[in-house]
Amino acid sequence: MTFRTLTSKATSAIATSLVPLLSFLPPSAYAQSTFTPEINQRPPAPPSAPPVNDTRPGGGLDADDDFCRDLGDGLRALIPVESPVLTATTHPTFLVYIPAGAEAVQYGEFSLLLWPGEETRHYQTRFTLPESPGIVSITIPELPAHALAEDQIYRWYFQLYCGADEGAQPDLTLSGTVQRVALTPERSQQIEAVSPAIWYDSLANVANELKVSPSDEQLQTTWRSLMQIIDAKDAEAAPFVGPVLLVEE
Repeated sequence: MTFRTLTSKATSAIATSLVPLLSFLPPSAYAQSTFTPEINQRPPAPPSAPPVNDTRPGGGLDADDDFCRDLGDGLRALIPVESPVLTATTHPTFLVYIPAGAEAVQYGEFSLLLWPGEETRHYQTRFTLPESPGIVSITIPELPAHALAEDQIYRWYFQLYCGADEGAQPDLTLSGTVQRVALTPERSQQIEAVSPAIWYDSLANVANELKVSPSDEQLQTTWRSLMQIIDAKDAEAAPFVGPVLLVEE
């Protein structure tokens, strides 16, 4: 079965599990899917829940400093607010909407830390942004040392520095959680059906297909449905500008 066929089921799978959120889907979409995400597929809740995801900017930007304020006004992580957000891959991809070009940003940093405690750094890299505004991605490198452990929760930070001063506080910070879960047959079906239950994998798959086929109306509809779930209207029609540019240190 091709991904094009699977995306034909995407809207219906989302609608079946999230009727209150996506009631705009046509009735015919419901009849196309026979898969219903299993509610018991989420892992057991941790002893204390991680904090909600900071999908919009926080950081050290001075209230009187508009050096990168245009960027901060629309910057957002493309994930739900509720934690944790799931992946079934060892090296997930994270997507961020950048509403302005890179000219206001000197560099950025991405960090992945074990939660709770955030005392152990699992991965860190420095990057610059593509010149054009749009949706950027960052993927954990395909190295065994950086593979996410099953059932472990991680806290990630996407931080942008508009000034050139080394050691300064980040001007804009997004943060979120990721928890890797086992790739069971049921979860494989969820990912193939673009279910938001396995958010990172479903989102990355649709984004990859849209980069190849940006005019595909079915893919566009699926993408818009996912963006509506997280209230990211500005990102519904944003172009995919590629991965951030890693800086060798």
